[in-house]
Amino acid sequence: MYFIVKKKKLTLGQNSIKNFFPDIVTALIQLAFQANKRKHKAVSIWLGPKLYVFMSDGDQVNTVLRTALDKHFIYKFMKPVIGNGSVFAPVNIWHPRRKILTPSFAPRYVNNFVSVFEAHSKIVADQLESKVGRGNIGCFDYIVSYALISICETIFGETSDTQRTFDRTFFNAFSQCLKYLTDRMTKPWLHIDAIYKLLPMHARLMKYANIVYQYIDNMIYAKQELLTKNDTIGKADERIKTDKPKPPFNSFLELMVKNSKIYNEKGYTLKELREEIIVLAVAGSDTSAAGTSFTMLLLAQHPDIQDKVYKEIQEILGDSDKPLEAKDLIKLTYTTAVIKESLRLYPPAPVITRHCHKDLELPSGLVLPAGCDVIINILGVQRNPDYWGEDANEFKPERFISGHVPPNGFIAFSQGARNCVGQQYAMLSMTTVLVTVLRRYRLKPATNVRRTKDNQLRLTYQMLTKEVNDFAIQVERREQ
Repeated sequence: MYFIVKKKKLTLGQNSIKNFFPDIVTALIQLAFQANKRKHKAVSIWLGPKLYVFMSDGDQVNTVLRTALDKHFIYKFMKPVIGNGSVFAPVNIWHPRRKILTPSFAPRYVNNFVSVFEAHSKIVADQLESKVGRGNIGCFDYIVSYALISICETIFGETSDTQRTFDRTFFNAFSQCLKYLTDRMTKPWLHIDAIYKLLPMHARLMKYANIVYQYIDNMIYAKQELLTKNDTIGKADERIKTDKPKPPFNSFLELMVKNSKIYNEKGYTLKELREEIIVLAVAGSDTSAAGTSFTMLLLAQHPDIQDKVYKEIQEILGDSDKPLEAKDLIKLTYTTAVIKESLRLYPPAPVITRHCHKDLELPSGLVLPAGCDVIINILGVQRNPDYWGEDANEFKPERFISGHVPPNGFIAFSQGARNCVGQQYAMLSMTTVLVTVLRRYRLKPATNVRRTKDNQLRLTYQMLTKEVNDFAIQVERREQ
């Protein structure tokens, strides 16, 4: 497997670091891979006055994730756009917000979102029609558009044919924000605030951020006004009459407004709502889009596995036009295994961090001193042969059906109290669009695309793990 950095390929594996890496994320992943060779399965280095400990052993990682809840200072570079959004916030802010957010992801709410996923996944399938027989296409742009619009609809509760006529201004501004944030996080020379704020890229970042803010604030104002009117006339269980149909679900915004008042009579402020919405948009779009795109790419490369997925879809869902429901998608056990195996091999977030405020003893006997930062290599944990065997680098979905998944070997959604609260949301979203596309098309591998000698994908890092060829595949219509 390779990570591509400035058009140079860097071998990603359990080998020594030969040169200085201009991409800090690639360097961290490489270093963490070395940890399992050490006595305590950890590698430590000093960068100035700061101690960093790198690890990719699941048992060690589990202890860290369940004990050390604060994140590394590098996440502060997200703050100019995301503020104190709960995913990146310090513990004292994260903890009460997590209590507010968690009930919003209860199955009784998330299962109702399948109608949104299906409506927009059908539009993806319609868009791919013009690409049949046209050679290589990058599937990521289609999937990330689907994911972002789906998360926006589930956040705000707006039901409309938005994916065909979506205002690209917000979409482009959101994408540009992620690009500039990634640049800063991965380039140490941009970490000094006094210097960064003098550069043109800071001004461009804030210009795009303000476009995102304006869009979100307008949606919040509209939703709050509607909720206020509903509360006013809803004493007799009436609903305000509008030209727009009432969505068949409670939106995240509606749930957050109501749940926040449980802990604070005034509820969330506009700024707090905006911060949480941006976090949901980031977590619910690029991450699930990358996971889906990797799955599509791997299915294109493994036609036998793709045939098994299609067969299961036909057996469970048939050719019926009946709307998809969560209870049907949950029955797709092999399809779910395929998605999880894709996430195992290619986790969208390859590295996460934790800060130790106090001494922490690991299962190996190593004591992490207070003040150190831990760099956790998710990619390394999920390809660790100690957990997955000598074929750990191979694509074998059956691992997740055998019932022998190592408890600390799969952490694509993290672990501990700060794990991904939207795991079920992500899995339903990915399953829905995958099912919808596969029912209509067969995915084929792209032509003239270089792979590694062992047929691993070549990767790059753009806030999340991406494939260097924009997840290039080909599509052909299935025979009816």
